[in-house]
Amino acid sequence: CAPFPLPPRSLPRRLPLFSVALVDSSCEDLGTGLDFANKNPPVRSGIERAAMAAAPAQVLPPAKRWKKDPNFLETSPVHPANAVTADWPSLPPDIVRHIADSFLATNDLDWYVDLRAVCHNWRSATDDPKDSTSDPRFLLRRWIILDEVFQSDMRRLLVNTATGRFLHKELHALRDYHVVATTLCGLFVLADRSPPHAARVFNPLTGDIIRFAAPVPPEVQVTAAVCFDFSSPLLALFFDSCCKMHIASPHSSDAQVYDFDPSVYSFFRRAVGGGLVGRWWEFAGTTDLALKICKVGQSLGVNLSKFFSGDPTEIGLANDARCLPMEFVGQMLIIIKGQQFFHVLRFKTESAELLHVETICNHAIFIGRHRCLAVDAHMFPSIETNCIYYTEHQGSSAHIWKYNIKDRKADRISEAVDFVKQDKQFVLIGDRPSTIIQLLSSYTISTRDSEMAGAVKLDD
Repeated sequence: CAPFPLPPRSLPRRLPLFSVALVDSSCEDLGTGLDFANKNPPVRSGIERAAMAAAPAQVLPPAKRWKKDPNFLETSPVHPANAVTADWPSLPPDIVRHIADSFLATNDLDWYVDLRAVCHNWRSATDDPKDSTSDPRFLLRRWIILDEVFQSDMRRLLVNTATGRFLHKELHALRDYHVVATTLCGLFVLADRSPPHAARVFNPLTGDIIRFAAPVPPEVQVTAAVCFDFSSPLLALFFDSCCKMHIASPHSSDAQVYDFDPSVYSFFRRAVGGGLVGRWWEFAGTTDLALKICKVGQSLGVNLSKFFSGDPTEIGLANDARCLPMEFVGQMLIIIKGQQFFHVLRFKTESAELLHVETICNHAIFIGRHRCLAVDAHMFPSIETNCIYYTEHQGSSAHIWKYNIKDRKADRISEAVDFVKQDKQFVLIGDRPSTIIQLLSSYTISTRDSEMAGAVKLDD
């Protein structure tokens, strides 16, 4: 068994003069901390600081000092900066593009949009994201929306799982729509408030909205994915109550409906919840892959009738295990979770083989019944590399566990209870601050209900 082959890590290009953060009035960049207190924005914007660093240094005349009174301290007068001022619009286009490309390299699309808003010359030097919605540079990558942190209708916390950036953002566009679901890459799936409740896909970092003609059904539990691998975007919605999948393109008046057997539906929904969209659907839906996974399950002695179930495993049942497919740095992983053991397999597309994975290097994986995701552990304090974080349910409570892939040991993160059951969801204990491990674990096991179910009742 060979170690998992990871591509060379693409570090964001660091520019000594331009490694800046942009702050506007509608959002607050929290860096790597979780301090949600309101902060006054700096007087000078990030773009202005970057441009000032690129401009030639200005030499001011020496300050003159005088004493108005022996009892007063010596002070220096403030000279108006009218001799030489930075001509921001005249920055060379290659410097502007260099700064913009550094934002795209880390998928900080909001900073890119802010940069283009400064002046006409900066817009002319950079590409407009609206000219090509399928350009991979302008697609959200590795962002997640921790919407359970804030109960406001418009405030959300976004996290980049690759860079560790936290973004607390006010999203006024949510006022005009019903929120249906969010995707693993950080997009909102919305529905018009007025019938027939047509679907919309909203990018919270650029403000762009993709409009679909097909309506959104009034289901409660919805899993969503948006695929940009084809000539036009495709919206996929999974509905747990009926085990159906709807796929729509922007101009189709009705979605294509696919009816699945419960176990097949659960596998597909888990795959989408793990980030496997677009070209991965072809592999995930093949009988050959399913048979290979079942053979692995049989060799482990698991109960195959529950192997693809969407329910969590039951403590105490030795043969109770789950199959969790997910995307990992451009590869498909199959994670088999049993009673205090894990098997991590990689699907090799060239030969259609399942290979055992011995290490995930500097990453950590969080798994749950709704979502699975990988994070760069070096970017998050307290998250350990080469580990899988998961939850074990015991009645009306749940604890977070950590499994080390190399040592093959499982440990509970804390003796205290992390989640309690409210209705059908497990929610974080509210009487203490939440850690990043708790927030990411909560993201994998809990989802908000679609607002469409209540909206249709009001319409009736």
